[in-house]
Amino acid sequence: MCPKREMPPIPLMEIPLFAGLSDAAKAELRSTCTLREYSAGDVILKPGELGAFLFAIAMGTVSVRPASGQREFAIVLGPGEVFGEMSLLSGAPVSAAVVAERETQVYLVAGDIFDRLFADEPAFRKGIADLLAERLRLRTSRRDGVPTCVLIGLPSSANALRRALVRAVDHYAPVVETSRFGVGARGADALASEIDSWRASAHVGEVCVAALPARSIGELQAHMRPGDAVLLVDDGTSPPDLASGDRSISDVATVRVGIAAHRPAKANEVWPYRLADAELTVAENVSEWSRHATPVLDAIARWITRRTIGIALGAGAARGFAHLGVLGVLDAAGVPIDCLSGSSIGGIVALLYAMSGSAEVAYDLARLTLGSSELIRDVSIIPRSAVFRGDKVRRSAERISAGKHLPDLTRPTLTVAADLITGERVVLDRGLVASALLATAAIPGIFPPVKAGEHWLVDGALVNRVPVDLLDRWRCGLKLAVNVTDVKAEGTELHAELRRAMNSRFGLARVIARSWELLGLAHGAAEAQAADIVVTPRTHLLSGHDFGALGAFVAAGRAATEQELPSILEAVNRVVRPRPR
Repeated sequence: MCPKREMPPIPLMEIPLFAGLSDAAKAELRSTCTLREYSAGDVILKPGELGAFLFAIAMGTVSVRPASGQREFAIVLGPGEVFGEMSLLSGAPVSAAVVAERETQVYLVAGDIFDRLFADEPAFRKGIADLLAERLRLRTSRRDGVPTCVLIGLPSSANALRRALVRAVDHYAPVVETSRFGVGARGADALASEIDSWRASAHVGEVCVAALPARSIGELQAHMRPGDAVLLVDDGTSPPDLASGDRSISDVATVRVGIAAHRPAKANEVWPYRLADAELTVAENVSEWSRHATPVLDAIARWITRRTIGIALGAGAARGFAHLGVLGVLDAAGVPIDCLSGSSIGGIVALLYAMSGSAEVAYDLARLTLGSSELIRDVSIIPRSAVFRGDKVRRSAERISAGKHLPDLTRPTLTVAADLITGERVVLDRGLVASALLATAAIPGIFPPVKAGEHWLVDGALVNRVPVDLLDRWRCGLKLAVNVTDVKAEGTELHAELRRAMNSRFGLARVIARSWELLGLAHGAAEAQAADIVVTPRTHLLSGHDFGALGAFVAAGRAATEQELPSILEAVNRVVRPRPR
């Protein structure tokens, strides 16, 4: 037999993205492009490096793998396809690994040539836009295909709740009929065997649902897999819990019903769903499922089926007020925000939003507490751990949070701080809202560290600027990120502003704040790229130290979100669509 011959490389101008270029652009491309060869297994791009080229595959195959390394979510590209465009467009580091799966040849288009083509060639610009839309479709649709086993830890009598939960899940994914309910008289071993049999023959997107007493869930730990889910039901009689060793089996959430739904949170609890009796009645009687009529049940079903929508709000001092404009546009467009994460000012805005569930109210709270430098500035006569005493900020945080704990918020919100002792990231998911507000934005040298147990907590931006990864705790099917610091957009305006600050009375605080702002800027951009859609407000012409420019920052956030809104709405509709019948 003759050996199988590889197809010859595709000529540069036969690659679809370049086919519509003008003659002048084609000539420039031919004269500047180079062809590079890679062997099977070679890493062409790795996460964290700055993109310098647009890569166009002439021959062979590559896989684009998420930074998490999950190969089931990888994108496979072949001859005629391109990659590397996102890093060139955003100026951010690469967020995925690109690996040659076989002998591969790739055309390299330099970054400056890419910029000129994007600016001057409409066909090229449209081709890139179509490419980004297709990548988004791939990223959001593949998460639907993973089979899931969910265990529901129920009180002894909860028939209406069992029926409602299964109906809610069935709206989004096919439920395996034989495993709808029960341990009953069969015992945990029989149910475990049933789960194993289902898993051996599971179809794409299927959900195996089993309702059982919460105390029996630990017996099934060996039969659960990463990505499965456990929903604990608290009816106020005996709060359910899992032993610490059991929590590794899967994602765990709690839903409170009956009298428990109205109980204030305790200090050591995490955020629960709260389901009113009235919603259960609606679920029993509606002929056609509606996520608007049964919002909590629908949110639980989307959590189980990985269809939640989360947003990560990044650090950036006063520039973070742009987050308020982003959230305002999303609210007006009806985008359901199921969970939030945030760092530094992003953490503050996330908490303000989750306190009321409204961008409008969050704006009012921000304006009244942070909307000018005088509201936060209380200079220490003899500075010790910080330039400011922090009394004004602490009193404001305590006043607006009114003693609430994080589980009392309208939706789960995770903020980050840095441990000044160990340098580790600390995720704030329980305790007082006021403490989280203070800790996540305690800029070292500006505001005092916050004591929390054995930790001294300071600004989360030191360890994590845009905490997209925290959204995975809530099984997000769509992750949005807002990065308010553009790593490429610093210039003469900032230079002049810093000169003024260094000659002013409080110039020391401005210099310290800018120094911390510089730390990890590129790293933050890479973190943001782990999201499905990144919104980048143009805030660089405004000083991140100017807390009096709240309105201008909000307007920048609103403008950037309106530009991205068509893509966001398309992705949201795909995530919350019901399953085909």
